Amino acid sequence: MYRKVGGISVRYVVADLNNPYVRVSVVTARRLGRAESIWELLARSRPTAAITGTYFSTASKLPVGDIVIEGERVHFGGVGTALCVTYDNQVRFIRQKLHRQHNWSDYRLVLGAGPRLLLNGQVWLYPHDEGFRDKRVYALGKRVAVGVTQENKLLMAVVEQPVSLRRLAWIMRGLGATDAIALDGGGSSCLYYRRQVKVLPRRKLTNLLVVYEDSAEYDARVARLKPLNRWAQR
Repeated sequence: MYRKVGGISVRYVVADLNNPYVRVSVVTARRLGRAESIWELLARSRPTAAITGTYFSTASKLPVGDIVIEGERVHFGGVGTALCVTYDNQVRFIRQKLHRQHNWSDYRLVLGAGPRLLLNGQVWLYPHDEGFRDKRVYALGKRVAVGVTQENKLLMAVVEQPVSLRRLAWIMRGLGATDAIALDGGGSSCLYYRRQVKVLPRRKLTNLLVVYEDSAEYDARVARLKPLNRWAQR
């Protein structure tokens, strides 16, 4: 979808998590520590929709946040606030204990990113407390976010016009989100829906947040979503 919120153009996808067949997950590069083109990630995962996932180090190519796929933690990051989805499609946003492991056993999906933008409908911005030190997090930039509405609908949004985190929070609230976090943006910004890349990233990526409208398609793909070297990251 496309609309303007407060004069800012937004591209976004809505996933109804009340539908028991909908699945939310993450696809990573085949090996953590490497990046892949958007086409490689999409060809392997074949989702209904996808958006940029969590940040990663440009040097090591390792994600900064925890990643759990189908209940298995495939990467430990220990920074930020995590998007967590239960086995019955309920969304939680949980702040990670900085550089400490968290028990994610209640969740099918965990994607550690952030910082948090909204908490119970209110703007909530404390990036430094979440472990974010990079000055680029605070600068104006192309932004990506994920949020949830009161009706349990997942919002995945991209703002291509450079905006601040606070403006991004207002935009997500304008779309109807009650809770939301930022995802990786800038040159990593990407949005895909039904075989069309709506926003093309300018560089290779290490992970994507993916959504399936058919649980059978997800079940057929889930083994390909995980990195091959995940055991070394536990």
